[in-house]
Amino acid sequence: MDASKLRLLWSVVLENPPENIAKIPEAFFVTHILEQIQARVCLSADEQNAMQSYLKSKRGLILDMIQG
Repeated sequence: MDASKLRLLWSVVLENPPENIAKIPEAFFVTHILEQIQARVCLSADEQNAMQSYLKSKRGLILDMIQG
C-alpha cells in the first residue's frame, strides 16, 4: 500500500465520529471503512487486501487513537 492510500485510509478513519467507530462490531469495521474509501477511489484487489490486513491488524491502535 502506498503512502497516498495510507493517508486516505487514516483520513477516512478520522472523519468518522469516534463513538460510531467504537460501536462498530469488529467483523463490520473493515467493511465499513473500505466502503468509504472505495467511494472515493478505485482500489485494485491487491490494494483492497492490503487495506483489509492493515485495518484488521491496527484496529486496536485506531480505537485508541480516536478515543483519545
